[in-house]
This record gives sequence, structure tokens and C-alpha cells, in this order.
Amino acid sequence: MNRLPLEGIRVIDFGLILAIPHATQWLATMGAEVIKVESKAHPDTVRLGGALMGAADKIPGPNRSGTFNSLHYSKKSCSINMTKEKGRELARRLIATADIVTENFTTPVTQRFGLTYEQLKQVKPDIILLSQSSMGRTGPLGDTVGWGPTNQAYSGLPMLTGYEGGTPQSMGGTWPDYLIGVTGPFMMMTALHHRDRTGEGQFIDLSMCEVVTGMIPQAILDYQMNGRVRQPSGNKDPLMAPHNLYRCAGKDQWVAIAVETEQEWGAFCGAVGHPEWRTDERFADAYARHRHEQEMDELITQWTRERSPGEVAAWLQAAGVAAGPVLDTMGIITNPQLRHRGFFVTPDHPEVGPREVMGIPVLFSAIPEKRIEPAPLFDEHNDYVFKELLELSGTEIEQLIEERVIY
Repeated sequence: MNRLPLEGIRVIDFGLILAIPHATQWLATMGAEVIKVESKAHPDTVRLGGALMGAADKIPGPNRSGTFNSLHYSKKSCSINMTKEKGRELARRLIATADIVTENFTTPVTQRFGLTYEQLKQVKPDIILLSQSSMGRTGPLGDTVGWGPTNQAYSGLPMLTGYEGGTPQSMGGTWPDYLIGVTGPFMMMTALHHRDRTGEGQFIDLSMCEVVTGMIPQAILDYQMNGRVRQPSGNKDPLMAPHNLYRCAGKDQWVAIAVETEQEWGAFCGAVGHPEWRTDERFADAYARHRHEQEMDELITQWTRERSPGEVAAWLQAAGVAAGPVLDTMGIITNPQLRHRGFFVTPDHPEVGPREVMGIPVLFSAIPEKRIEPAPLFDEHNDYVFKELLELSGTEIEQLIEERVIY
């Protein structure tokens, strides 16, 4: 394997659940040494989630969570009890060897564990700290505790999703987490670039709600410029028509279709065998199609119901019209495009064996092989961390284990 771009970078990862673990997974896959700090005193929920987190073969255990193993491959694990002062001292010594620290505790826990930027600068002046929280570490809501659904609520997203005239709808509890997981690595890379040029560390105060709100600029600008408060509109679009999901042949089978221009509308009419729709006054332009959207969608559904989603998508794509089948989980796993691009990877885990998980969703021409190693067993790398990195003696380690500091 060629040298990976982040080899030589060490990350001490205190992140829990999904958001920070996915962010550090990007770094690990690109070559960074990511050491996840865990503890039996406060185990990661994702490790112990049981069937909810996809326990392999439905057998419970801290190393068998499918969610954990899909988020932590290519990382290391050590156990430090941060509730004890000796544990915090061990963590400080480990951080002194690192380039980046990540955490997403609540603000009081971050302070109690000694993981604020001011505290870490005393340990290593050029350290980079990524601190992720619901509302950010400053301001009147800096102590807010949040999960995916509540963070979406604070961000304003549910008020834009759902059916027209209906109640606000969440896009799924974990959607903000993975959004943080994708944006976080770029923020850390920016801070590393800054450090390499100036020698200065950086505090990255990352608010999940701000990131999600940043994904709905149209609604924000519409209110700022026009005083309009947008409401749920289902699958409709304020400009494009048709723009909806249409029922296809088979049980619960759907296809998404979006027409942007008049040229595309003409191509669509020809593709579905109804060129007369182009001259129908009800559908003469986007404004008319919006006024008669229900009638238009019923006519389109008469055509799509006779065909499979894949057939509809292929037929319309060939005509230059945006269309795609609505895939369920099995459809994603068997998708030939994803298979062709190597989106799924199969680390050979020492306890649960080879299991297919999602890879990093990007291809680099100069990085033909990313690092794909199995997720660590709980405290699997204690010897490496405490003996090699911190140079503790066997006697010291045994004493710390007895005191439940290494725990």
C-alpha cells in the first residue's frame, strides 16, 4: 500500500455514539492513528446497544455491535476511567503525544474531565481540539443536551419536511450525526494546515444545530428577504413540476421524477408516449403545471404504475430527464453502481468475522487503497498505549488496573 496522506497524525478520540466516531473514521481510513478512549464505567452506547445496534448473530457483547464496528474500523482502543484523577492524568499524558483531540460530551462533563481547550493547551500548546455539541459551547444554550431529533428541531429542519398541511417531520434521528461526520474531517484538516503553517493549535467549536441549519439556506433567505415562513410541502418543489414520487408496479415500489426546464418537459412527454401534454393548456409551462399538479401527477402515475422503478428511471434518464428508483435497504446493498465503485468494504473482525460495512463515500485517484482494518475489541490496544506510548512499567499498569483507572 502507498503511504496514506495522514500517516504520522495521531488523534485521541473521546467521541461517543455516531457523529464524532464517523468523523474520526475518515481520518483513520486516510492513515491517521486514531485511538478511541473508552471505559467500562461509561461505555459507548453504540457498543452496548444490542439488537438495536445490529449485534452480530443476535449475540450480545461489547465487540459485536454492527453499528460500532461499522464506525470504528481502522482505529485503536484503550480503556481509561476519566472519572478518576489518575485516569485524567493518563489521558493528559496521552494527549501530549497527539495532534488532535475529539470529544462530544456535555459541557459540564467536558470541564470535569479536563478536556476544554484552555485545559488542553496547558498539556500541549499546539493541540487541535474538535468539540462537538448540540448548540455550541458558548452562548445561553451552551449547556444544551441534545440527540438527533432534538437537534433537528432546534435547527428548523422538521418544519420544512412532511406533507403539505401536515405536522413537522424528522428526517431520521441520526441524519445530523452523519452530516457532522462528513463535515468534521474537513474542519480538522483546515486546522492541521493552519498549525503546520503557523505552529498554532486550534479550538473547533462545532454546533450540530448550526451545521443542520446551514443546509436549509433557501428557507432562511426566503424569510429574510420576503418575510415568508416556509411550511412542509411533501415532495413538491416551488419551481419544478413534475417533482414527486410516483407509485410503480409491485408492492410499495416508487420512482422519483424531477423536471426542471421546458426542454426536459418536452422530452418527458415524448418518453412517456404523451406528446399531446406539451400543448395541453393545463401543462403548457411550469406555472400551469403547478396549478394543475394533482391532475398531472395522476396522469403520470397511470404510466409509472405499469412499470418497475428501474425501468421508469432508465427510460427517462435515456431521454435526459432526472429520475431514480426509491431504494430500500436491500436495494442499496445490491445496487450495481455502489458495487462497481467499491462502496462496501469487508473488514475481517476477530470476533464476528468478515462483515460488510459501508466505506468512505469518495474515490481518490492518488489513493487507490484506503486503510480498512477491523474495528478494535474493547481495550485491545492497552499494551500499545500504556507500555509503548506512555512507557509505563508492568507493575504500574497492574496497579492502575487494580485501582480501576485502566478500566
